[in-house]
Amino acid sequence: MQILLTHALRSEAGSIRQHYPLAKPIRQGNGQELIQLDKTMHILRTGVGLESSEAALNAYINPKKFDLIVHFGVSGSLSDNLPLLQIIKGTKFSCAGKPDLKIASPEILGSTSLPEATFYSSAKAITDEIMRESAISSGAQAVDMESYSVAVFCENHSVPLLAIRCISDRAGHSTPEDFKKYYTRASQTLQNFLLKKILLNLL
Repeated sequence: MQILLTHALRSEAGSIRQHYPLAKPIRQGNGQELIQLDKTMHILRTGVGLESSEAALNAYINPKKFDLIVHFGVSGSLSDNLPLLQIIKGTKFSCAGKPDLKIASPEILGSTSLPEATFYSSAKAITDEIMRESAISSGAQAVDMESYSVAVFCENHSVPLLAIRCISDRAGHSTPEDFKKYYTRASQTLQNFLLKKILLNLL
C-alpha cells in the first residue's frame, strides 16, 4: 500500500519525520515540501490555507501512485462535545460557497474508535464569536484551513481519505491564547496516535 500523509505546518510532523531517519526530500519551495519517508510512505507539507493546500497537491502529487491519503493537523472546536486534545476524524467536509462533501473513512483503525465530525475549512483563523457562530451555522463541529481542499482532491481522483485532527483551541475569541497554550500538546498527541495506531500497523 502506498500512503501519502498531508499536513500544513512543519511542526505538525516533526516526530513523524524523526521516525524515518532515511527519509529523502523530493521537492520543496514556497513553504511546501514532498518527502519520501520509506518505500511505502510519502509526506507532503502543503503550507497553510485552502489555496496553498490545493496548489501543493496538484503540483506535487500524482494521485495514481497512492492507495490512501492521510490528512492530519490541529483543529478548532465548534462544539462543547469536542474538548481540547480530543482526536477526531472527518466524514463530512464543508467550505463557504462550496458544496459539502461526504467521504467515508477507510476501515484501517481496527478496534480504535474516533468521534466523527464535520470539518469546516475557513479562509482565516476564527478569532471572534461572530466568526464562530457563522462557522457553527454551517453544521460543522471543527474548523481548520486545509481539509476541504484535500477532500476535493481525493474525491476528484477516487483516492481513499482518512482525515484526522486534534483539537488545539476553542475557535473564537480565545483562539490565540488557546493555540499558544495547547498547540504543541495537540500536535504531539496526534503524531503519537498516527505512529502507534496507523502508520506502524500499515508497514
